Amino acid sequence: MKLSGSSKALWDTMATASRAHNENNDCTVKALTAATGLTYDECHHALAKQGRKPRRGCNFHTMGKRAAKELGFLMEALDWRDYDAKTCISAERDRKLAKGRYVLQVRGHVAALVDGKVVDWSQGRRHRIRAVYAFTPIAKPEPTKIPKGTAKWQAYTKYTKQDQIPLF
Repeated sequence: MKLSGSSKALWDTMATASRAHNENNDCTVKALTAATGLTYDECHHALAKQGRKPRRGCNFHTMGKRAAKELGFLMEALDWRDYDAKTCISAERDRKLAKGRYVLQVRGHVAALVDGKVVDWSQGRRHRIRAVYAFTPIAKPEPTKIPKGTAKWQAYTKYTKQDQIPLF
């Protein structure tokens, strides 16, 4: 395995957490962990909520998308014309995939690509890419603040006071 620097540290952390859960066939959990930057436990729980069974693989396209949304990320499949990479090795050299968080789907496996580095045991191998998924955080709208003393504030407080009247 030729993982370098921070990607090796991330992989080691995920492998330790995987052993703690007594997991096997958990490439979807590891890929989701690396792509979102969250902990292994959070991603493991999110995928379990979507129906992933312990020590069993799962369909990343469906369960991964729902788990990512639950974790606050948008998972979008990239069009094959949006990147030049054909294998995991060429994905690390692809300038279009140099920045950002992606998951590479190959036959029977998924691997994470974080800022141009593959975070997986398959780094340096010629697995042919079938699909690439981009992960972006979902922006949460900020609550609008109404300045006190304005007409809108008075109307808002009047409305909420009326709303709090007991009916029975």
